[in-house]
Parts: sequence; C-alpha cells; structure tokens
Amino acid sequence: MKIVPLTAALMALVWAPAVLAQPASKTATASPTATAFLTQFATDGTDSVSWAQFEAFRKQRYAETDRNHDGHVDEQEYVDEYLQRFDVRLADARAGHLRQTDTRFKALDRDKNGAVSRAEYDAAGERTWAGYETSQNATQETAAASSRDPLKMPTSHTANGMLELYDRNKDGAVDREEFDAVRAASFAATDTDGNGKLSLAEYTAEFEGRLDQQRQRVRADAERQARVRFASLDKDADGRMTFAEYQLSGKRMFDRADSNGDGIVDARDPEPVAGAHSANGNR
Repeated sequence: MKIVPLTAALMALVWAPAVLAQPASKTATASPTATAFLTQFATDGTDSVSWAQFEAFRKQRYAETDRNHDGHVDEQEYVDEYLQRFDVRLADARAGHLRQTDTRFKALDRDKNGAVSRAEYDAAGERTWAGYETSQNATQETAAASSRDPLKMPTSHTANGMLELYDRNKDGAVDREEFDAVRAASFAATDTDGNGKLSLAEYTAEFEGRLDQQRQRVRADAERQARVRFASLDKDADGRMTFAEYQLSGKRMFDRADSNGDGIVDARDPEPVAGAHSANGNR
C-alpha cells in the first residue's frame, strides 16, 4: 500500500493559519515528546504543528488506509498501514545500528591488527563489568530512549540491557559467573572459523543475526499491539473504524504533545507527565 502525501493545495489551505500564530522562540528546545511529534508531523522544516494541520493529516492518512474505499477502515487495513510505517522505522534503525558496527569493532581491536583477540574481548568485558557495578542504579533505560530505537536492542550501557543480555536465570540480577559465561559463549559462537579471534566480517554477521531476530520479535509484538488498538478504537465493535473513532486516539496524541494546551505543538510545550499516551504515531 502506497501512502500518498497531502496535495500542495490542501497543505496551503491548512498550514496557512499557523503563520499567524505566535512562533516559538528559536532558542527554545522542544521536549522529547514534542520533538517526536514534530519529527513525524511537521513538514518543510517547520517547528510547529497546529490542531487544524494535524487533523488534516489524519484525515488524509485515514483515507489512504481505507484501501477498498468503502468509507471505513477495517482491522486488516489498520494493521497493514501501521506495519508499513513501522517497517520503515525498523529498516532505518537497523541501518543505523550497522553503521556503528565498524566503530565498535575498532574500539575492541586495541592493537589495530584487524582482528579482536580473546584478550582484547575480555578486556572490554572487564570495562563493561566495572561500569555495571558502579552505575547499575543510574542507567535505567528511559521511555524516550526506547522510542528513539524501535528495535529496542539491548545494550550493556544500561541496567535493563545488562539484564536482558546476561541474566540467564532471570532472577533480576547479573552475577559475575553469568556475565563471564555468556560472554565466553558469545565469543565462541561469533568465531565461526575457530581461529581464536574475531574478524570484522564475523563480528558483523553475529550482530546482524541478533538484529534480525530482534526485528522479528519487535514486529510481531507491534502487530499484536496494533490489533489491540483497533479493538479499543472500534467503540461499537462492528469491525469497522469510522474517522471519528480513529481520531479519538489522534486527539489524545495531540493533547499529550500540546502539553500547554494552546492548540499548537512546538518548543513551548513542556514534557508531559509520565503515563500519558505516546506521541510517536502508533495510533
């Protein structure tokens, strides 16, 4: 399903009123929630989105989602449209992770001989463990960080990531024995030619495998959540979502980003309180 952008005429009519609105200070920094909202819905380098602009965008998206043009959106149409957008985010995130692979490999390869020895690998492990011991209470992943990475790849730089990577017995903690065992197994699995060191190709292939496994898990979870959202939005449970039902979630999304309630999302909106609905466009 191809998503068609708003026509120039529609954009001109809808976005014109925003010119009359008092602009946010150019020196102001938007909150994480406002930034996520503006990244998705602001166009042509603008730094604000009014309710009228957002509603026009939602009407266009609703029409595009209604593939059979019967005036309603059914569950499969809703899920397919969401997954199409989500797949783009996943692909971008995967590419971003892979771009960092060479940098991470070079950081491990301390003697710059083009391979990571077991000693170099273990030295990196010592640094990781030391960081975990001293800062595990201060490195919890935030909701904003999770939103930035739709793949939600676990990282040893956070306490949550350490648990996901190394907590084998799932007791909510990582001890040194677990940590060492997982790292030893990971080195052996990555060293596919068994020469006792890791090449860039081996290192990249192992990481790509984990990326793709994570993508499958995250995408399956996203599809399940999309079906739950559809059921929640389809208030009369007739299997067809009207625009009014669809826009209930849009209003919640806009209101969360427009935390000062002035009808415009921009840098003047402070970060909303925890627990409000997401502004990342899931609905």
